[in-house]
Amino acid sequence: MMDTPRFRLSRRALAPLLAAGVLALAGCAALTPKTPEQVVAERAEARWAALIDGEFGKAWTYTQPGYRAIIKQKDYRKQFGRAGQWKGAQVHEVKCEAERCMVKIRLTTQFEIPNFVGKDVVGYVDEQWVREDGQWWYYQAL
Repeated sequence: MMDTPRFRLSRRALAPLLAAGVLALAGCAALTPKTPEQVVAERAEARWAALIDGEFGKAWTYTQPGYRAIIKQKDYRKQFGRAGQWKGAQVHEVKCEAERCMVKIRLTTQFEIPNFVGKDVVGYVDEQWVREDGQWWYYQAL
């Protein structure tokens, strides 16, 4: 009978190998492509974060190219009224088809009109996002 050599790792040698394995698995997860729903949810949240922060020029960059060709960045602020101030926005739901996604946003607004001053109102806003040239854009009607 032949003796088979045994390979034995000490705990000290095993720890770096386990760490490398965990990092490799994490790297694989990062390479997994995002679903359209995930991409649109991230872009919708980023757009709303810009709007809430008053960065209308940044929010404009999320609109579809055809809209941006007509409405210039400096004029985008004019599209919004002044009756309230947005306090928070969360993506509630995203449903996608091949080239279009419908997004339901939970929006918290503090109104600045009589009988509502200082009161937060929560409601839902439906948005449409479209894919053009491989990128998802907020569909802003003219």
